[in-house]
Parts: sequence; C-alpha cells; structure tokens
Amino acid sequence: MVKKLLLLWALTVMNANYCISQNKGYVAISIGPSIPIGDFASKDGANDSAGFAKTGAIFDISFAYKLGKNLGISALLRGQSNSFDNSAFASELAKQVGGSWTVDSESWKIGGLMVGGYGSYPISSKVSFDLKAMIGFLRASSPELFVTLDGSGGSVWVKQESKSATSFSYLISTGFKFDVGKKIYLLTNLDYLGSKPEFSNVVVTNSSGSNPTKNTWSQNFGTLNLGIGVGLKI
Repeated sequence: MVKKLLLLWALTVMNANYCISQNKGYVAISIGPSIPIGDFASKDGANDSAGFAKTGAIFDISFAYKLGKNLGISALLRGQSNSFDNSAFASELAKQVGGSWTVDSESWKIGGLMVGGYGSYPISSKVSFDLKAMIGFLRASSPELFVTLDGSGGSVWVKQESKSATSFSYLISTGFKFDVGKKIYLLTNLDYLGSKPEFSNVVVTNSSGSNPTKNTWSQNFGTLNLGIGVGLKI
C-alpha cells in the first residue's frame, strides 16, 4: 500500500510539473490609468517643454514567452491618451499676457510597438513576479489647440494644428501574475514609458489674417502606467 501511495504521489507531481511546464507564456489585454510625470506633466509656462498633460488611460495587447526556466521574450502593442489641461494653460497665458483666455484642445495620443526581454520568478505555486525591459517606436500626435482672448474690443484667436511624429521609445515594467485557472492569468503591471518625439512644421494660424507660421519643437514624454488585465496561457 505504501509503495502504491508513493507511486501515485510521484505520478501526480510529475503530471503537475508537466502541466506547469506547458504554460510557457501568455497573450493578454490590459487597461489602466496613465500618469504623466516630468516635463510632460509640467504646467509651468516658463518651461518650453511643458506638456500640460493630465492623467489619461492606456490599452495594451501584450505577449510574453519563456525560452528557459525564468527568462524569455516579450512584445507590447500600446494605445494611450492623455488630455490637455485647458484651465492650467489659460491661467499661464493670463499670467504672462493678461486678459481673459479660453482654451479648447484635443488630447495627446500615443501608439507604440515594443519588444524586449521578459523574466518571471515564482513567489508561490500561483503567483509570479514579472519583469520586462523593452524598446521600440511610438507614434505620437500633439493636441490641436484653439486659444481665444476676449477683450473690450472683441475677440482674437490663435490655432495650433495637431501634428504626428515617430520616435524611439523604451519601457521598464514590473508586475505580478496570478494563476486563476487552467487557461487564465490575472495580471497587474506598473511601467514607465519614455520617449522624445519631434514635431516638425506645426502650422499656427490666427484671426489677424497674417500668413500662417510653422514651428518645430520636441516634447519629452514620461508616463507611469498601471495596467490590470487578463492573460490567456500559451
């Protein structure tokens, strides 16, 4: 009887290890908040790199696959949006120029594709600590701005058109993976995304009827992003 129980236990352990070994990675979708930091979040009108970005949202499709016991490869397709802080921008204009300003704008929009390394380290039979370091490219669109100054003599306006640019980007991520079923993981991730796109020949027009001008400028992007998602084991 003891031999039979030992044999049954050994077969059970071997089968469990085999099943675990088959789960080499996952494909997942995640959503969560995107918090701008540094120049991207700055509301200081004296800072030429101030992005006036507000907390936004991300949507990710990710892939991770272990090539060995703990290390492997990963890929990420990201969409991100951060709204422009109209009231803060209007306040800065009032400080520097005076008068009553109204600002209408679109959001900062970011889409990126990145690839890199992946590490997964078990904490328990159901929980793992994951690390990722990735590089790639993102496509960013600056917000269209429509600024109006209201005065006793009437209103004047300035419009800055939206412009898109492609740039190198990098991402560093940490998180946890929870095994909740035969085919499903729950994922939590905290990552930092950095990039510096240059927006060239951005057209600016105004109500005076003068010829449009074109400006070129760079924007430091830095965001902390919290993602919560569901992964399908592979």
